[in-house]
Amino acid sequence: MLPAQVTNSVSESRKKNIIDLLNYRFKGGYYTFEKMFNNNVSFPEELAGSCIMGIVIVSFQVDCSGEFTDFSFKNPIHPTINKELTDFFDLTFGQWNECKDSKYTHFEIPVQFRIRGVETNTTDALLICEGESPGYVCNGDAYYYNKATKLLEKGKAKKATEYIDILIRRDPYNPEYYDMKKDALSKMK
Repeated sequence: MLPAQVTNSVSESRKKNIIDLLNYRFKGGYYTFEKMFNNNVSFPEELAGSCIMGIVIVSFQVDCSGEFTDFSFKNPIHPTINKELTDFFDLTFGQWNECKDSKYTHFEIPVQFRIRGVETNTTDALLICEGESPGYVCNGDAYYYNKATKLLEKGKAKKATEYIDILIRRDPYNPEYYDMKKDALSKMK
């Protein structure tokens, strides 16, 4: 008898649940899904050149007969990334196992697009698409966090929200960023 696997964080628990669901519903399971993703999705060069990165949450339903519905992006980063992800999910049509219970039909898969060498949270994404550095420094999360914090302290809430929005795009699961934005918006009134 083996002890139950223990997860140490919300993101680990979320990823484990998604992996279990993909193992059940996707033909070949999570690792086949991940391999298919890695072979078909690439980081758009023009976005790397602009240092654009973040986590997109792909939300969709696959009913028990394998039909897709309600496909959408939560926390979209850029239309080019939406196209990459839409094209990838189009490739998965016909690759879904049937099920007998509708509780196994809803998916929310966090996909991170990041630039190699730039400091950012990598714990919340299930799938990561990494792009090459554009040849100059792209700022990490700490840069935007420090800028937002200093601007809030100076009473420049409107400008701070620009940096907070970048942080939210990079890590939509971080509640501190939403608290910062709420604080900034209250100071703008």
